[in-house]
Amino acid sequence: ILWPESGWKPVPLVDIVEGTAVRRAYQKAMLCLHPDKLQQKGGTIPQKYTAEQIFDILQDAWTNFNNVASF
Repeated sequence: ILWPESGWKPVPLVDIVEGTAVRRAYQKAMLCLHPDKLQQKGGTIPQKYTAEQIFDILQDAWTNFNNVASF
């Protein structure tokens, strides 16, 4: 989904088995997709739109992960 210049490197599922690893991967993804960071890098309008959509999805997923992990 992301463009080659995004700097995103896929994270294998075996690397995010523990909560701390999930948190680290989440933080890296958010830095890669953050609207302010993308604007600083000169992202195009389609890239900004894609990043905003994924950013929102990741925030929701993170909230759900934390809710499940707290049980």
